[in-house]
Amino acid sequence: MTQVPILTYHANNINGMAYQNNDHVALQEDLQLIHDLGFRIISLDELMQWKAGNMSDSEFEKTVVLTCDDGTWFDYHDVDHPTYGKQISFFNILKNHQQQTHTPVHMSNFVIVSPAARVILDEKCLVGRGWWTDDWWLAAQKSGLMAIENHSWDHNHGVLDNKNADDDSFKAIDNQADCDRQLKQSQEFLSRFFAGQHPVKYFAYPYGNFSDFLRYEYLPTQGTQLGLVAAFTTEPKHVTSKSHLWAMPRYVCNNDWNNTEQLKNLLLA
Repeated sequence: MTQVPILTYHANNINGMAYQNNDHVALQEDLQLIHDLGFRIISLDELMQWKAGNMSDSEFEKTVVLTCDDGTWFDYHDVDHPTYGKQISFFNILKNHQQQTHTPVHMSNFVIVSPAARVILDEKCLVGRGWWTDDWWLAAQKSGLMAIENHSWDHNHGVLDNKNADDDSFKAIDNQADCDRQLKQSQEFLSRFFAGQHPVKYFAYPYGNFSDFLRYEYLPTQGTQLGLVAAFTTEPKHVTSKSHLWAMPRYVCNNDWNNTEQLKNLLLA
């Protein structure tokens, strides 16, 4: 049975300069491994075409999808980290890999949408230097290397004034009003931001989890009206033809694998 892994990275994960504590280092090494193993990087759009039965299984043997979450400057801009020095952005790592290998690359970037929330997150979770803005979204989208997608209005992050008591759950988003705020509001903002030129079709659950209301009622009945066609968890499994559209699995770097040998085993499983 054909199965496709989705790999997820966090550019904010910079706690050193080794694979296990820096997702920039990990991504660069992983791209080389993916290339050496003969895997082909595909986009979420291509994956969904296969999932819908519009492309044959044989076309998706040895394929992999790349995603990243949160949408800070570290995703697109090279930034001088105050402790660990210059960090090459995910975008430039992808671009360099493409230029060196002459193979297609693509990454879907699930961004936190609320400008006000990003200001607070920049101050409390980064170093307060304005590294969580959206000034790069248009350029990233137009590049063809990175697509901007929806990671909710404010991630229900614990540093904000919200319903999150322990900073590790999206399960409190469990009613119509809260779902509208986190999903509908963010979809409408992104539609205005891209002036209708880029329809945002994919949503990644913050923390990878969800309430029963969001997963089983809201998205199945209202997701399509919002322009969404699929939602993504962090359940560590490959995508198959039977994966549910509103709970598509993803593997997370330095959670589900911690080095290239583990990733090799995951890819070849």
